[in-house]
Amino acid sequence: MPVADLVFPLAGADLRADYALPLWRALRRLLPWLADEECAAILPIKGASDGAAGLILGQRAQLTLRLPEARLAAAATIAGARLDLGTELRLGEPTRRELRPTSAQYSPLVVQAAADEQGFLAECERELAALAIAASVVCGKSQARLGEEGELRGFSLMLHGLAPAQALRLQSVGLGRARKLGCGIFVAHKTAVAVGAV
Repeated sequence: MPVADLVFPLAGADLRADYALPLWRALRRLLPWLADEECAAILPIKGASDGAAGLILGQRAQLTLRLPEARLAAAATIAGARLDLGTELRLGEPTRRELRPTSAQYSPLVVQAAADEQGFLAECERELAALAIAASVVCGKSQARLGEEGELRGFSLMLHGLAPAQALRLQSVGLGRARKLGCGIFVAHKTAVAVGAV
């Protein structure tokens, strides 16, 4: 199933650092079908830390939804919507962005059932094998995020040495759980640098 990113410019000054769950709930109200769309993912929003519990959003801030091609038009209808996530954000007119099949792919947080790094990597390796994806795997920092049923824990992850078709497959399906909370989603990366520094 072809998948692409739908990128909305995001107008707003700041955002709480633990925005993922409120964002998912707000988008679910606007697009109820998202809850049943297994291939849907909400990419992390980039911002600079304010030194406390928030993010400062720049002029290029954006909200990106990764969706099956057949859902892009329906998702684009929320342009102009306002999201109340503790502070108010407004969605601009979206553009489509194709996935980039580079040999290095990075996710800031992949969530698996195992809490320790060894078990986490074993679960990732099993998923990758099931997807027929062969790559070198580099595990980074331990991370946490608030989910519907409590705290989600995992690690940042870099995969490199991917063939183009494998890179696209990885971006389309992700790894682990909670893609609608920004977890297990991979984006193209220039080089396989130490993921703990990314």
